[in-house]
Amino acid sequence: MAQNVVINGVTYSDVPVVEIPKSGGGTAEFVDTSDATLDGGGKMLSGVTAYANGTKYTGSIPTKTGSDMTSSGDTVTAPAGYYASAASKSIAAGTATTPDTAITVTPTISVDEDTGEITASVNGSQSVTPSVSAGYVSSGTAGTISVSGSDTEQMTVQAAQTITPTTSDQTLAKGTFLTGAQTIAGDANLVAGNIKSGVSIFGVAGSLTSAVISQDGVTKVLSIS
Repeated sequence: MAQNVVINGVTYSDVPVVEIPKSGGGTAEFVDTSDATLDGGGKMLSGVTAYANGTKYTGSIPTKTGSDMTSSGDTVTAPAGYYASAASKSIAAGTATTPDTAITVTPTISVDEDTGEITASVNGSQSVTPSVSAGYVSSGTAGTISVSGSDTEQMTVQAAQTITPTTSDQTLAKGTFLTGAQTIAGDANLVAGNIKSGVSIFGVAGSLTSAVISQDGVTKVLSIS
């Protein structure tokens, strides 16, 4: 900043620098620094010096590089200082494995005794958590998988009935669900005396014998034995 300087009663206007001869030769230079804004070393790099307002200041800003940075998880910390060029810090990468999402449940099976409907239902859940190695992983998932549902099937059914024996077999098909009582008809006349001798009906052997009728060829007389 230029100032008006008075030397030996003479005023010199707008003098930026005053040079005074030194006893050892050369000149000493005096510059007006009253307009400087520097008020400490915190505005200059470490080791740099400067004068302001008649005071000498030494810089205190440290010079830093990428090696001074630290990382923790997904955060990189850069300490305060001067970086002469672009700096970066790598973040350790981790891995996350896909959790096993298989789930095993035992179905519940019920049968309606009136309609023969078979209903199978399942309902279960399993917590899943990914396995994560050391280091930063951008994302991961954990939670619970659930399964539920039901299905209904209709069996072949047979309502209540009375089965009367006949001369041929009568069969209930395999897998038929009986929704009512099945009655096999009986008969009080199924006794040995009502069945011809030599004949068996439903395991009952007959004992009934027939009369033999004969006629005398001469007298023509009938006889029953």
